[in-house]
Amino acid sequence: GGPGSRPSSPPPPAGGVVDGKQFFRQARSQLSYEAFNDFLANIKRLNNQQQTREATLEEARRIFGPELAHLYKEFEQLLSRHAV
Repeated sequence: GGPGSRPSSPPPPAGGVVDGKQFFRQARSQLSYEAFNDFLANIKRLNNQQQTREATLEEARRIFGPELAHLYKEFEQLLSRHAV
């Protein structure tokens, strides 16, 4: 995929529910290889109870940065849906 090759994605389901698989596919396509691995490690730490949800979100915000703020927002929604 060169620059400008953006597959048209289907509109999100009503209610803007974030689907996990869809989200990861999106994140994978927009983050660099290193950033995506950082992100996965971040989630792994959360799953292993090695860090809080707040810390995970903080880290995700850093990884996504201002240009991918929309992904961060989706991730935030994903986490709040799956809140224990």
